Amino acid sequence: MNQWIIAIILQALGLLLREDPVSAMTMDQFVTSLDTLRAGCAPKFKIEASTLDRLRMGDFSQEASQDVMCYAKCITLMVGTVNKKGDFNAAKALAQLPHLVPAELLDVSTRAINACKDVYKNYKDSCEKVYQTAKCVGANGEGKLMFP
Repeated sequence: MNQWIIAIILQALGLLLREDPVSAMTMDQFVTSLDTLRAGCAPKFKIEASTLDRLRMGDFSQEASQDVMCYAKCITLMVGTVNKKGDFNAAKALAQLPHLVPAELLDVSTRAINACKDVYKNYKDSCEKVYQTAKCVGANGEGKLMFP
């Protein structure tokens, strides 16, 4: 597990050190980073691969188990956009976007985050806070956004 965390940190540092952050990541690099995040969190939870694949495509239509919701929390903790209580930090997410998504997803990602920045406030469970925020972002992603 530590090797995945180290790989993600190194990847993030590499992206942050590039001179042109808007073009910092290609779509292929983005998908690879999603795979890395998934590999770091999925083994901790009992989730079918088909469920993870649906989430990847932005399909949050099925009722989520506690494991699925906590998987979402694991992902966002690794990326650094939530705290342990599941509170979403939209400002931090928006600041990281140029380093974490390809240029072609920047505008839609920004709109989706702004639309969903307060969703977590409607929930008490930390995992559900994160899951519902991710679900909202997916619903506002115009069919273009992917989740690890």
